[in-house]
Amino acid sequence: MQTPAWRRVLRAVLTVLMSLVLIAVFYVAVVMGQPQPRDGEIAAAPADQPLLPPLSAAVRITDMDQIDRLAEAFPAPLLCPMYGNALVLLEGVCSDVAYEEGFARVATLTFRTETFDTLTVTSIYPARALTLMGKGDYAFSGMAGQPMATLRSVRMEDGSSIRLHAQGEEALYVFTAPDVSTDVLRQWTSSLQLYVGT
Repeated sequence: MQTPAWRRVLRAVLTVLMSLVLIAVFYVAVVMGQPQPRDGEIAAAPADQPLLPPLSAAVRITDMDQIDRLAEAFPAPLLCPMYGNALVLLEGVCSDVAYEEGFARVATLTFRTETFDTLTVTSIYPARALTLMGKGDYAFSGMAGQPMATLRSVRMEDGSSIRLHAQGEEALYVFTAPDVSTDVLRQWTSSLQLYVGT
């Protein structure tokens, strides 16, 4: 006895619908299964940034007029305060650090504030070099981090200082300051820009 036509059509429609549902479930499972950064974590950076040949010597500056020397030695934009602040540069250093099977590069700018506090602004290449930020005694804060040159930051504290860190496309950035009010911190971070030199 032959199956009626309407049953064959119904079976074909149900097979197609079931296939579509299974495909949708598969894609949802794949998307949900991708590791996502937890609150306060930075997503892993692409691993295709090449490591660097070593510098012949560390680059040191003591004046913001020399910032182009630091920018020239650093292979990505530098994070630094560029306008409308009363910060005084004490020192800037760009040097190599052993990383993986070669060298990463770290540029650190140290500033003095009007109240004689010390701030440091560090740029780290490559962007995947999370271990070079150092852990210290810092713990994630319950507060949102201040934006740094349009980059979203993560705020950490150790009881006496605040550390903001952010990951750009080419480098990691770390801003360390004494434990101050949000308004003062915003004043310090509002002038931060990513600088590539002239």
